[in-house]
Amino acid sequence: MKAAPAARDGVPSEDVLRRIRIPFVRRAQLSRHGVSEEIFIIDLGLLGVFVEHPGVVPIGEPVMLRFPLPGNEIPLEAECRVAWRHDPQQRLVSKQLPPGLGLEFVELEEQHHARIREHVLDHVRRHPRVRRFLRHWPEADRAGDDP
Repeated sequence: MKAAPAARDGVPSEDVLRRIRIPFVRRAQLSRHGVSEEIFIIDLGLLGVFVEHPGVVPIGEPVMLRFPLPGNEIPLEAECRVAWRHDPQQRLVSKQLPPGLGLEFVELEEQHHARIREHVLDHVRRHPRVRRFLRHWPEADRAGDDP
């Protein structure tokens, strides 16, 4: 296995940066089947978010997510897919999470991706020792299969 390049200027390698999740508790709008609901984002990464959601939403289901970043009134809009979910009765080994959904960004305008990237980088620079890593998305989940 090839080692990831070392971090420069407090910025982790691209491989590590893609797996980092940062705390990001914000209100957001989740739309599915033409119905919108207000939800809370719990954490954010370059590839997606985890949102608090009490209902059961099938793995692979497409959803739209709309949310603002701090210091910017222009909301980001992303087409996402439900990559994984945490049901209330499930026990997670790695961390405590409320019931919710791991949403993978499928369609995100480049300018919005750049804004998310800068926000994540800013957090990493301010908190260099804090590292949360995204749960890997098994290939079965990527294909839309329910675990």
